[in-house]
Amino acid sequence: MKLLFPYFYMLCSAFCFSIMAVCGSVIGTNLSWITVAFFRIAPTFIFVGIIALIRKEKILVLNSLSLWLRSILGTIALLCTFYSLSRMNATDAVTISATTPIWVTLIMYIIFSDKVPSLFWVFVISTFLGIYLIEKPQFRGDFIPIFVAFLGAICAGSAMVSLSFCGFITPITVVSHYSAVALMTTFCIFYLSKSDMPVFTEILEKYGALLVVIGLSGTLGQIFLTYAYGTGKPQWISVTGLSQVVFTTLFEIFLNRLKLNLGLILGIIVVLTSIACVIMIKHDKNLAETT
Repeated sequence: MKLLFPYFYMLCSAFCFSIMAVCGSVIGTNLSWITVAFFRIAPTFIFVGIIALIRKEKILVLNSLSLWLRSILGTIALLCTFYSLSRMNATDAVTISATTPIWVTLIMYIIFSDKVPSLFWVFVISTFLGIYLIEKPQFRGDFIPIFVAFLGAICAGSAMVSLSFCGFITPITVVSHYSAVALMTTFCIFYLSKSDMPVFTEILEKYGALLVVIGLSGTLGQIFLTYAYGTGKPQWISVTGLSQVVFTTLFEIFLNRLKLNLGLILGIIVVLTSIACVIMIKHDKNLAETT
């Protein structure tokens, strides 16, 4: 049963991130991309920082290369994601970000010679096709946002590989370190741009309660994410993380912001079935290795 824990952690992480995404989309209306990025990461840093202080855990670790790579690459992925979302259709950006498991698997193979079964690729592709049915991307617009979106997906994959080597560091420290790096980076860009500085207090007054929800869900999502990659193989875990698209879609339908149709139903079924198959393949493989 313990072999399934990493996938459970990843599903919990995806669920929390979907809540954060839905709430964050409300704040993102008529604001610059860097402002949205800043207000996404700031509540997480505050919450996880409080937890770290209470538990007397380190907020920053200076001598861990894997943790710095996770934090820096994760921050670049964060910036690329929000930039691309502001410059291209959201469905296109989400579809491109869904290529992250492909980059994770390629990185693990090229750098660490860690191969996966051929059947794994079948379900990775089917998961991506399911997301394609859900999002219905058009890929129209300038080349630069599309390039930045792919760069974000590659950096996210690299960050997740680095995260898998942070198992010796507590999840609270990992999350606080990443959120601190991301917060300082986004704040510097936010301050230098000065485009939304006058509305800083207005955002806090208008969306204070929503920021609390974003902070809680983002913190829990990052903690579950760290547990998942710290205890499981990154290639397999990354595919499970695509369930966030399904969770977000279901929330959008529940809130009447999205209408249910045949494409959505088929896409959700394909994604969930593919993820379930990936988990079963890995579970059977683990059982075979332990017997």
